[in-house]
Amino acid sequence: MPISDKKKLLREMAKNCVNKSKLYRKRHKKYKFRDDIIDLSVSMMVGASMSLTIMGITFPILLIPSAILSGIAFVLSQAQRQYNLKHRYNMDSITCIQLQELSREISIVLRKNHLSSEDYEDFLNDVSNKLSLIEDTAIII
Repeated sequence: MPISDKKKLLREMAKNCVNKSKLYRKRHKKYKFRDDIIDLSVSMMVGASMSLTIMGITFPILLIPSAILSGIAFVLSQAQRQYNLKHRYNMDSITCIQLQELSREISIVLRKNHLSSEDYEDFLNDVSNKLSLIEDTAIII
């Protein structure tokens, strides 16, 4: 395979890395937003439940909404833990960063003019191995 074809293949690999990186970044933001919303909701419900419990000493009827808010907060926090959103958005962030770094590395090597065909072949194998390692640890899109 001539050097020009190898360079073209490397450019395509870099482009694919950038595109996948954008997808993982988008999904990272989505999961992070959902996780933050759940955290905020649970915190507000727990705070309101505590306030209602304290006021329930004087007005016992307020213990009912307090119990309801506590139950909803519990269910939300368990759902958040079950779906493991923190792990998901952290893994997406790591995958995104790895793909961006690999894309930069490919771009740097493509700018070098003194590489031989064997050097490009070795680098193609190296990039292929790195991509397979990244894809093995990534959560599938």
